[in-house]
Amino acid sequence: MKKFTCRRLVPFCLRHAVLAGFLLVTAYPLVWMALTAFRTEGDAQARPLGLPRQWVMTNLAEVVRSGDFGSAYANSLMLCTAAVAAAVTLAALAAFAFAQLRFRGSHALFLLFLVGMMIPVHVTLIPLNRLLGVEGLGIKGGLTALAGPYIGFALPISILILRGAFAALPPDLLDASRVDGCSAWGVFRHVALPLSRPALATVVIFNFLTMWNEFAFALTLLGPGRETLPLALTQFKGEHDIQITLTSAALVLVVIPLIIVYVFAQKHIIRGLTAGAVKE
Repeated sequence: MKKFTCRRLVPFCLRHAVLAGFLLVTAYPLVWMALTAFRTEGDAQARPLGLPRQWVMTNLAEVVRSGDFGSAYANSLMLCTAAVAAAVTLAALAAFAFAQLRFRGSHALFLLFLVGMMIPVHVTLIPLNRLLGVEGLGIKGGLTALAGPYIGFALPISILILRGAFAALPPDLLDASRVDGCSAWGVFRHVALPLSRPALATVVIFNFLTMWNEFAFALTLLGPGRETLPLALTQFKGEHDIQITLTSAALVLVVIPLIIVYVFAQKHIIRGLTAGAVKE
């Protein structure tokens, strides 16, 4: 018994040592950022890797008082919420049709959506700049200019994940709902959506994080006074230097909602990504 325990103890310790190493590598930047947000600029410049000599709250207060940062926070929250809601709604409808409905050209149309995942998003910056500018739709400069690209580029991966979840639903349960008088819309609304909550949560979280952190499209398509959070963070950077403490304080405020989402939804993320991976 002792020999068997020792034989299992060595792999157990090795696995946990490797996991601890990965945890240290991934958690250290967050810890350093949080510590830097509560120290003075001089202390951060002189001792970047040390603990704060004096804990201060003025950095967070100064960031909150910044007019651009507050408006950018509201812009990002409003834009991401609306774009995610639209993208998930459209993706859920399309994914259910591809998974459960039979119509001519469904396979080819699904592959056409997947082709969107192969297109680098940034190669569309120049065409979108011309399409949304004064020579095209004339909406460049406002938040509505970002809604279309955000929703469009979110659809391929969203449809792929949700299609797998809808295809994995028990056929007997779907047939029973049809026998009870449910139409295709009724099956989708009352059966498919409730059973696919993990996949829906995955799509919502993934798209929200992607849009929340997006920089290139916002930099190209937004006008003055309509910044989002990634653009607002650049106000703490000068031409020749950067305010480390203010930048860290701003990043702490930006990251807190994302960490909360991950803590409460990590199980849904795993279940949603593995939904439909194995057929019973």
